[in-house]
Amino acid sequence: MRPTFLGFETQKRTLSLAQKSLDITGNNISNINTPGYTRQRVDLYSMYVSGNRSIRWSSKTNNLSIQGQGANSYGVSQIRDIFIDKRYRENVAIESETSTKLKILSDIEDALDNFETDGLQFYTQQFFNALQDYSGEKPDSKEVATIVTNAAVNLCQLLNAYDQELTEIEYTYVHELSDSVDYINNMIEEMNILNDKIAREKIHYYEEYGPNELYDEMNLYIDELSTYGNVEFSRNSSNGTYTVKMGGVTVLDGENFKTNRLIMKDYDMYGQAVVFYESGHPTSFSSGSLKGYIDMINGNGVYATGGQNSIHGIAYYKSAVNEFARTIANTFNKANGAEEFPSRTMFAPSIENALITAGNIRVADCWKENPTMIGETRILDEQTGMYKYGFSEIKDEMTDEDTSHEVNLQNTNIKYLISQFDNKAIKFGNCHDFEGSVYEYIAFISNRLGQGIEYEVSRNEAAITTVNGLLDARDDVSGVQMDEEGINMLNYQKWYNASSRIITALDDLLDKLINGTGRVGL
Repeated sequence: MRPTFLGFETQKRTLSLAQKSLDITGNNISNINTPGYTRQRVDLYSMYVSGNRSIRWSSKTNNLSIQGQGANSYGVSQIRDIFIDKRYRENVAIESETSTKLKILSDIEDALDNFETDGLQFYTQQFFNALQDYSGEKPDSKEVATIVTNAAVNLCQLLNAYDQELTEIEYTYVHELSDSVDYINNMIEEMNILNDKIAREKIHYYEEYGPNELYDEMNLYIDELSTYGNVEFSRNSSNGTYTVKMGGVTVLDGENFKTNRLIMKDYDMYGQAVVFYESGHPTSFSSGSLKGYIDMINGNGVYATGGQNSIHGIAYYKSAVNEFARTIANTFNKANGAEEFPSRTMFAPSIENALITAGNIRVADCWKENPTMIGETRILDEQTGMYKYGFSEIKDEMTDEDTSHEVNLQNTNIKYLISQFDNKAIKFGNCHDFEGSVYEYIAFISNRLGQGIEYEVSRNEAAITTVNGLLDARDDVSGVQMDEEGINMLNYQKWYNASSRIITALDDLLDKLINGTGRVGL
């Protein structure tokens, strides 16, 4: 036996659950194209039947629990896979990092303009060819000597252009990094405001259930934040808010509604990208576009100092071009006797007494004024007993066995300058980044840049493949599938109809009990 109206209460509750399930199905279908929406469901459970003897119908021969109390709901939950979310955010950070590095390296490659073919290699070869042509003429041939000077001017201008373009790339990405820092700070502020909304709404929900739409909005923020750096998050059980860490440092404290902003120091003052947290903690990202920017801006390879790193980034290629300019200048100046006679300087900085760089290298005024200066040879002055430079009196000519070109024996200094292109003992960089000939160094830098791009392309493609796979997996779990929701709608409708039919049957039984009992034969 059971209370008379227990069946009605059970089915009334069932009708409410069926109706709510239809409502949630309709809500899912309505949001099928809503960005960030997570599929929802009504979490059902069978009504608990107490074993307490006091609520049993009992007698000496019968002891029955009040069974059949139907179903009820804990609440409306989101269907998400935390593991897939975690893997997606880890891999999207890698994708963003590699995309950033690849974009910067590609810009460097464009700036260096086919370093090994049409760019530096070509203009260096032009300088070499001009010297070769000069070596076959008389050393006092000003017209041919001027061609050499012009070739050197073109080489210097190319190096100047490299420096300018690399500097433009440098500051472009410094500004992008600064804009990213500002955007992240604004995003964290928005997440903090959203946390406040969640906390105020959470008091109306049962236990782990909460304002799902606000959670969706928060998850969108976390997904976007993951592209900038490695992110961890947790949901606070006390108020349903989110605590978020970025690079291992808390940037959003949900329990206390506090934020920890990123701060970027003045780039011109420090000469490198320095980003830290408002709390004073340094940044240490394992992935994400911020890591990509910082690595590539501060990456100075073997030339790294202070807070720079050993990545081959913008700073490294600026240093490499600077070292090429400085080494070329020092090598040819020394070969031309500039250490002993400063008036024989071939290359000089545009600013007096400055260190030669790609940005300031130029053809020395003394060479421009006297193009045939490099054709003079070192001669012992018999009167003073000291060496000086002047045109040799030797008139004999011979044929170069390697080139089959006729050369004038007076041009020994020019031949010596030419030999410097094949000198394999030239050391490039204070850290001896490379030792070899001029052409080998050009090939070395070009290959290093190509290998860097190839490596980042490989990482990026692998990350994109993984991210796309995880997006599909997440969509399978959390996305709204029209076919599935259509089937659910039919099932819930049948459920609602069946429950309504039971109420009709119970009504007929109750009518019989009330109106038909004791009226035999009527």
